[in-house]
Amino acid sequence: MKPDREKAWTHVNVQQFSTLDTFERHFYLNMKMGPLFIYGLHSYKDVTAIMDIRLAGLLRIVNGKGKEMDKAETVTVLNDMCIMAPGSLIDERITWETIDSLTAKAIFTNEDITVSAILYFNKEGQLINFVSNDRYYSPTGDKYESIPWSTPISHYQNINGYNLATYGEAIWMFTDGDYCYAKFNIKDVKYNI
Repeated sequence: MKPDREKAWTHVNVQQFSTLDTFERHFYLNMKMGPLFIYGLHSYKDVTAIMDIRLAGLLRIVNGKGKEMDKAETVTVLNDMCIMAPGSLIDERITWETIDSLTAKAIFTNEDITVSAILYFNKEGQLINFVSNDRYYSPTGDKYESIPWSTPISHYQNINGYNLATYGEAIWMFTDGDYCYAKFNIKDVKYNI
């Protein structure tokens, strides 16, 4: 991850646990910045989201919550469905609009929050990008700025019998240039079916 446009990349360990019946998502991360460790939790449950980032596991440096965080994490849930659980995209809470033969718009409503994204596919039918205007940039958790967000993915491989992308990026699309803040190499995906 690259926590700031001006800072260097740092290695991050991530584990995520999600459920689709109740749309819960718990994303845990830990990383070292200089001599210090940073621990974080992005949690989404009951259409309520938090972002809790702590220095050395004690001193809170990000405390994101509120309606913008709830909407932003609803986008993230839709993104996860598209990338790691594409079979879930037949859910009745998602409506679809065809843009062209390789592009579609997904509109996802979870209780009182509605978000959307444009999905881009290659000629093999694989998802290659997800772009939404419904996610908010908030490095500190106290101010929220609506910035287009994209997650290009690639390197499809067989993981436990499923053809999934194993590489992805998370990019804020600022007017003065893109800011790629995360690069993910997916090592394993396990399903409880």
